[in-house]
Amino acid sequence: MGAAHLGALWALAFLQPMLSLLGENPEFFVARGNTAGQIVIYALALALVPPLIGLLLEYLAQLISGDFRWGLHLLLMTLVGAAFILQLIKDHLGWPAGLLIAFSLLLAAGGTFAYARWRFPRAFMDILTPAPIVILLIFFVFSGTSRLILPREQPDPVDVSIGSPSPVVMVIFDEFPVASLMTPEGKVDPTRYPAFADLASGSTWYKNATGDAAYTPLAVPAMLAGSEASQSDLPIAADYPRSLFTLLGKRYKLNVMEAATKLCPENLCPDSATDSGGEAKLGELFSDLEVVSRHLLLPESMRRDLPDISNAFSGFTDETDPDDAGISEGESSTGVTGATGVTGGEQPVRTGQGAARRLGRLFAQSTTADEFDRVQEFTDSFDPDAESTLNLIHVEKPHYPWRHIPDGQRYTRLNSEWSGLLPNDGPWMAPPHVVDIALQRHLLEVGYTDTLLALITSRLKKMGLWDESLVVVAADHGAGFLSQVPRRAPDPRNIGEIGSVPLFIKQPGQTDPEVVSKHVCAADILPEIARSLKIDYPWEKAACPEGRVTVLNSPEGEASASLETTIEQRQALTDRIDRVFGTGLGWRPTYRFGPQGQLIGKKVSRLSTNRRLSNLRVDPETRNAVKNYDPSAPTLDGLLQRGLLQGFGEDRVLAVAVDDRVVATGWTFKDGLGAGPGYSILLPPESLEAGFNKLDIYLVENDGRRLQLVYAGAGPLPDGAGQAGDAQSAGATGATGATGATEGDSGNGS
Repeated sequence: MGAAHLGALWALAFLQPMLSLLGENPEFFVARGNTAGQIVIYALALALVPPLIGLLLEYLAQLISGDFRWGLHLLLMTLVGAAFILQLIKDHLGWPAGLLIAFSLLLAAGGTFAYARWRFPRAFMDILTPAPIVILLIFFVFSGTSRLILPREQPDPVDVSIGSPSPVVMVIFDEFPVASLMTPEGKVDPTRYPAFADLASGSTWYKNATGDAAYTPLAVPAMLAGSEASQSDLPIAADYPRSLFTLLGKRYKLNVMEAATKLCPENLCPDSATDSGGEAKLGELFSDLEVVSRHLLLPESMRRDLPDISNAFSGFTDETDPDDAGISEGESSTGVTGATGVTGGEQPVRTGQGAARRLGRLFAQSTTADEFDRVQEFTDSFDPDAESTLNLIHVEKPHYPWRHIPDGQRYTRLNSEWSGLLPNDGPWMAPPHVVDIALQRHLLEVGYTDTLLALITSRLKKMGLWDESLVVVAADHGAGFLSQVPRRAPDPRNIGEIGSVPLFIKQPGQTDPEVVSKHVCAADILPEIARSLKIDYPWEKAACPEGRVTVLNSPEGEASASLETTIEQRQALTDRIDRVFGTGLGWRPTYRFGPQGQLIGKKVSRLSTNRRLSNLRVDPETRNAVKNYDPSAPTLDGLLQRGLLQGFGEDRVLAVAVDDRVVATGWTFKDGLGAGPGYSILLPPESLEAGFNKLDIYLVENDGRRLQLVYAGAGPLPDGAGQAGDAQSAGATGATGATGATEGDSGNGS
């Protein structure tokens, strides 16, 4: 019975918490595109493989001696028992991780001693031996995930008459507050977002459109099914048989790329791609769930260095880089695992920077091109000869993580820089000026989103499809940027930021702009598509209260506010963006954002400066990147200056100088993860030249009248030294509190 006892204890310690979590969150498997077979294989492997390995070890030990086998069995029972006890106490005792583990081992050793000495504990384990079977049965039959495992009927398309068939192109963006696009006067800012401004100039802008939920698996079904958001339904075709896909599927060819949902029935979209690039691989499922298990089972202090799992449904271990440690660790991925290069079609040029560098060259070199590859694949699939085609893509931008400048180049390899200030995706744990730093990065990501939109619209125009198409551009929900208020969970204080979303609909043949000011809900989009195509809408329309906005997925279930309050909050964010970053002036003010802005552009040599390093230091997490800088690289290593501090704390001002000229300033702040105060300052791309750049960092004192050197950039790299290796080797120490640079230390310059 020893193996059965070990299997039962394993089931309690590992199998039950994992399958309970996954059973309550079936959206995880939906978004990843996992099949029922993959889900079953994972659950069975988790239940059986580790105990069988233990059984094999005990069998081999038995070949040596029975006493050795028994001793090994007791050791395995102690280790698994300690893991079980750790789960019971880790969230109730605020002890350090080491003490929690030691205490768990001590209690488990006591339990194992009783198990070995007395019959009753072994008899109790006999009773628990069916535990793995019971846990698997609950997961397979009674959990929410059972709806993905047990066979369910796929809906068929409805037979409707289409009076005015036209190509339909629908683009759904993600986590996109409409205020990010707007000037205080209520226009789209054309200097930052030319593609959206061009769209607004020849379409209908539903300025007071709102999303129904602050969670993609709830919000997108409401949009595509024309129904109220439901927390009881899964984002799958079986739960939403009435949708855009079943409305058009009998008459239209469907070219669909969903993300986080699977609403298009398999019989209509057999080859449709999810955000993981189609059906997920079993190995990727095991890899991602291994990260999830560590988040679930380890004490909080031991989870700080784990990849972040709060921002995507897959790819948690993708794109890990040695330099990605630092003041707010954590990784996640959009799920894109490779680049195929860019072929065909006009590529949009950089927006707001004045350079005519095209995206194709950048992404042909990249192995991690984010959403660009999906959008490129989408545009390549357009069929100019098919009149009745639905082309739909869900683009997961400008969703956090923010890491792009508007042309699509990355400024960081991090995938979750701000996770330390967003515990469990909760309220911003930072003062307003630090949240403004995050808002800066969000706006740049919106600029990248504009570039992706330009890729789609330019392709439609080049192929002659633009004029005749019904084009819908929308977003599922927004995001909040208020200190001490959640970023994603709807709240009466942030409805105007989370609920207000972009919605543009260009009718076939439309060339003149129109603005609709009435309240429009996400569920109104499908009936409007039907109206445009002259379809007699076959289903009941969902209600959209004229003066009330309600958004699901708050801690209370939903949050609500009047439309007037929603508009006021949206305007407050627009005014704040104008006040902090300016509007109508391109991207230059966004990069110049920061304290003591009067220093930017000044030569350090003409200021009162102490160039001698003291005990006050900053410790950049990545070094040497700007000594061999490549402005055409997919990732602009060195553009983001980020690291830890030594000898001084938060709420201080730093100035970054390149070749003796101040190019950017920023605050020091707590990271929220216990790693100590840090800094994060994004440099303007034009401030760095190809090849060698000398970068110094100064502490700004006396209200900007004095600079104290806290990081000394050194001379050029030795001949033959490459950027990547040096940056990685130095970055590994820089992220963990190295002693910092010394004057003239050519090995440690940034």
